[in-house]
Amino acid sequence: MMAVLNTDEMRRAEAAANESGLDYARMMENAGSAAARVIRQHYPVAGQTVMILCGSGNNGGDGFVIARKLLEQNAKVGIILTGDMPRTAIAMEMAQRLRHLPIPVYRWMQDPQAAVQALQSTRLVVDAVFGIGFRKVLPDSLRGLFRLIHDRRIPVVAVDIPSGMNADDGHCDPDTLRAALTVTFTALKPALTMPEAAPVYGRVEVADIGMPPEIWQAYAGTPTVIDSKMVQACFSPRPEDSHKGTFGHVLAVCGSYGMAGAATLSVRGALRCGAGLVTAAIPRSIYPMVTVAQPEAVCLPLPDNDEGQRRPEARERLYPALAKATALLVGCGLGQGEEATALVLDLLERATCPMVLDADGINAVCAHIDKLKAHEAPLILTPHPGEMARLCHTTVAEVESDRIGTARRFAADNGVWVVLKGHRTIIASPNRALLVNPTGNPGMATGGSGDVLAGMIASFAAQGMAPLDAAMCAVYLHGRAGDHAAERLGQHAMLPSDLLDDLGPLLHTIENRS
Repeated sequence: MMAVLNTDEMRRAEAAANESGLDYARMMENAGSAAARVIRQHYPVAGQTVMILCGSGNNGGDGFVIARKLLEQNAKVGIILTGDMPRTAIAMEMAQRLRHLPIPVYRWMQDPQAAVQALQSTRLVVDAVFGIGFRKVLPDSLRGLFRLIHDRRIPVVAVDIPSGMNADDGHCDPDTLRAALTVTFTALKPALTMPEAAPVYGRVEVADIGMPPEIWQAYAGTPTVIDSKMVQACFSPRPEDSHKGTFGHVLAVCGSYGMAGAATLSVRGALRCGAGLVTAAIPRSIYPMVTVAQPEAVCLPLPDNDEGQRRPEARERLYPALAKATALLVGCGLGQGEEATALVLDLLERATCPMVLDADGINAVCAHIDKLKAHEAPLILTPHPGEMARLCHTTVAEVESDRIGTARRFAADNGVWVVLKGHRTIIASPNRALLVNPTGNPGMATGGSGDVLAGMIASFAAQGMAPLDAAMCAVYLHGRAGDHAAERLGQHAMLPSDLLDDLGPLLHTIENRS
């Protein structure tokens, strides 16, 4: 299990660890050693020149440890001091351990030309300048150094957080030292979950520094990063005497004329994830397309108008199926308009099983947020940032600037579960529990991917998973399937339907471990 800790939480966790016997010097030694291991995993350092930028605080102390550890691996290590000599006792201690080692030290402030000369042969830069304590703007004295590294396209590994980035809100100085890899310690920092900052922090690895889990787990409301063990724990072997009724019934009220694909993908996602029965309640006009594309689904053709939208009398046709459903999915390709809104609100009022609202289902309730609070059964919403902005009556920029806070507040205020999609999808529950998903890639940013996800969530909910578990398993496996598809096909070529092909092997693996 992995957490997301802001700067204050991280410092309090470190203080608690220090009091428990894991002193600050040991944590620094562990942090530097762990970072060096991650660096070696990603870069062949033996025989290569690695330049470590060290600030005057504890982040610089981490850099001194990294220098020593990479030297042991036969790297040609140099250090550039970006300011004064170390000002903290433990950073000074780590600097002292380098005194007799063959590591040249350059002082950027006193002799920048020597540092520039040293950078000419550098193959990797390690950024240990500021760490999570950075708050304002970069000093002008460092802008030239950072620009030089950027212009020469030297790969950068950031220690804990890229220098120039605010660890809590993701704000970046224009000259922030962009990293190809960020090695952060114990937990993700909020900025490392923000998609707009991804070009700055690059790939992220979380390194263990030996802090007892119970220390960081003690912080209520701390977001947790989903891992495979958490997902695995939600599955158990299927009973030998099972039948289709054992594994739930998804009623998918999805699709409209021109959006048969959305209905099909959501239904396929539900079936692929093991629902015993899936009924597609679709307009009559798209019935042939859906039933041919997914013959395993039961189709309930509903009366529609000339535009392929459901007529008001379609609602009456839905009620018997609704009574049998163990999960309800509404919205994928549903269409918009007065009747679509009326249908969604009617289902919100009547449904007694877990309900997943996606796409047009979300759009239908944006002007009726009070209906969410009145809904008694578990309700899961799956907005992308634009839909989240409409729900909150704000802007996409405001949502993206505080994804965690936005999802958490909306879930708590309205008694719903929120799956805020995007890079590092956020799952928030009414009790303020919050999960961050580490899987997925930009190749999944294609129309139809969200339909598959919505069907997956509904499927797991229909089979009896709690709302948070259903969302967690679906989001994690959806991202893993996307990662596998990207490996097979590349991010440019992969399609949402390809995710369905990769879900099978993933679930098979879970089956074998159950």
